[in-house]
Amino acid sequence: MINPKTLKQSNWFTKFSLSFLSIVGTVNLVLFIVMPLLPFKLSKYVLPFGLSSMALAILFSIGFSIYWHLKEKKGSFNSEKCHLWLTSLLRFWIALQISNYGFEKIMGINFAPSFSAGDTPAGLLNGQQLTWIYYSHSYGISIVIAFFQIVGSYFLLFRRTILLGVAMLLPVMFNILLINIFYGIGLVVAFTATTMVLGLTYLLYQRKDEILELFKRFENNLPSVGSKSFRNIAKVSCVLIPVLFLTQYKSKVYASSKYFGKWNVETMTRNGKLIAEDAWEKDTTAWKNIYFEERGKLLYTPNPYKYDDNTSIFMKYDYDADKDVIKVIAFDKNPEKPDTIPVQINKFKGNSMEWNMVLYKDTIQMKLKKEL
Repeated sequence: MINPKTLKQSNWFTKFSLSFLSIVGTVNLVLFIVMPLLPFKLSKYVLPFGLSSMALAILFSIGFSIYWHLKEKKGSFNSEKCHLWLTSLLRFWIALQISNYGFEKIMGINFAPSFSAGDTPAGLLNGQQLTWIYYSHSYGISIVIAFFQIVGSYFLLFRRTILLGVAMLLPVMFNILLINIFYGIGLVVAFTATTMVLGLTYLLYQRKDEILELFKRFENNLPSVGSKSFRNIAKVSCVLIPVLFLTQYKSKVYASSKYFGKWNVETMTRNGKLIAEDAWEKDTTAWKNIYFEERGKLLYTPNPYKYDDNTSIFMKYDYDADKDVIKVIAFDKNPEKPDTIPVQINKFKGNSMEWNMVLYKDTIQMKLKKEL
C-alpha cells in the first residue's frame, strides 16, 4: 500500500516526476499510435508536429507541477486525488504501449526479418540492423519477451498486482533501454524506452517502504556451516578465485594480442613465384586475408571482400611469448596428425610484417598489412 503521506503531501520534484512521466508519456503514446495512420502527404509534418507536441507536454508538466506544489502549500489542492489520477494514467499508458510491443512480436511485426540486411556483410551492419537480425533469428525468443511484456502489462492494470507487473517488466525494459542506447537504435525509441523504465521505477518507488521492510524482516534460519573465519574466507574466495583464474588465463590467451586482427596479404610468393593479384578467383590457396584470432585460431581466406567459410582454411597456432615465436598447426590435410609449421616473422612494425614458412613442401613468403 502506498504511504498516505506521499499521497497527501510530497516535494516538488516528486510532483514533477509524476507529472512528467504521466503527461509526457501519454502524449508520446498518442503520437506513437496516430502518426503511422496519417496519409503519406502529411509525412513532412510528422517530425515538427511530434517535436512540438512533446515540447508542449514537457512545458505543461513543469507548469502543472509548480501550480500543484504552490496550491498544496496553501491547502487548496486535493493532492491525494491528483496522485491517484496521474499514477493511474502512468500505469495505463505504460501497460498499453508495452503490451502493444508484445503483440507486435507475436504477430511478426516487431523483429520482422530484413532481407536486405540479411544479405549485407556483418561488418557493414549498424547497431540497429545487428539487433534486428539477432532477435529475428528466433521466433521463440520473441514469444518469451512478448509473454513478459503482455502479462506484466496486464498486471499493471490492477492495483493489487502493480508490484508484480513492475517486477516482470522492469528487467525486460531496462535491458531494451540499454540496447537502444549502446546499439544506437535511435533517439525517439531511446526516449520512449527511458520514459517507460523511469515510469516503472516510479511505481516501484511508491512501494519503497514495504519493499525495504520486506528485506529487513527476511532472515535465513538455516544453521551456519563452519566457523565464521571459514565462511569469510569462502566468501572472499568466491570473488578472488575467478579474478585470479581469468587474469592467468588472459595472460596466456592475450600473449599474442599484438598480432590479433585482420591482415591483408599485400604480396604472396610460393616457391619463389609471385602469386598474381587475381589468382584467388581460381586458387583457394592464394590467400588475400588472414584473420589472427584469440584462442589460437588462424583463418586464411582467398576472398578479399568477405570471409567465406567454404573456401577458407582453418588452422591453429602456438605462440611462445618468451621467444616471440609462432608455430602454425594445419589440420586440413590430416586432422588426426596435424602438421606443425614454424613461422619466421620479419620486420614486424605493429601494423605490418613479413611471414616465411614451409607449408606442405611449399615455401611461402607473405607481406602482411593490418587492417585498422
